[in-house]
Amino acid sequence: MKFYVSFLIFISVVLSGFSQKDISGTYDAQNIEKLYIFTDEVFKINLKTSKTDKIILTSHSEGEYFNDIFLNMELLQDRMILTTQFREILQSGYDKLSAHKVFSLEITLEIPEYLEVFIKSNIASVSGIGTYENLEIELKSGSCELKNFQGNALVNIYKGSIDVQTQNAEITAISRNGKVVVPPAMTGKNKIELTTINGNIRVREY
Repeated sequence: MKFYVSFLIFISVVLSGFSQKDISGTYDAQNIEKLYIFTDEVFKINLKTSKTDKIILTSHSEGEYFNDIFLNMELLQDRMILTTQFREILQSGYDKLSAHKVFSLEITLEIPEYLEVFIKSNIASVSGIGTYENLEIELKSGSCELKNFQGNALVNIYKGSIDVQTQNAEITAISRNGKVVVPPAMTGKNKIELTTINGNIRVREY
């Protein structure tokens, strides 16, 4: 079964010539095993796991174009796919780039610990906390920070830095042009692979 959910305005307030919008939604995750987040128009993604069978999504957006972007949720068998989309009028590269200068979108997700999570974004930074079955992140210009993290992870970043606080994990960390700081002889049942081209990597135990 395949269907879409498009978020509508929940709260809209005008402040200092700009508008802002906050939306929220709760979804049953009992039949969901994998969560995909493909959000090129999101500047910040916040993840938190808990012992729940729900997915709770909140978002905050502000700027001149807050009415011209949508969060779309697609449910496909055991997968939930979250994407963003500009209105057709902003599909050209120039207009889209101009919109980013006066637009900011941040999303926060609280999800079950058993989900596999896949994130891909051109501009977003990711902040995650909690226990994950598996977490894969691919970012072009954002950074990644994982706190009190437990589970398997694969993080690939082009420009940003990676900061991980974890335990019980075998770490592989590679930065082509940055610094890498990893505790010596760190090992465990989980595997965490971290790669960045132009950023630094720091791993800490807790």
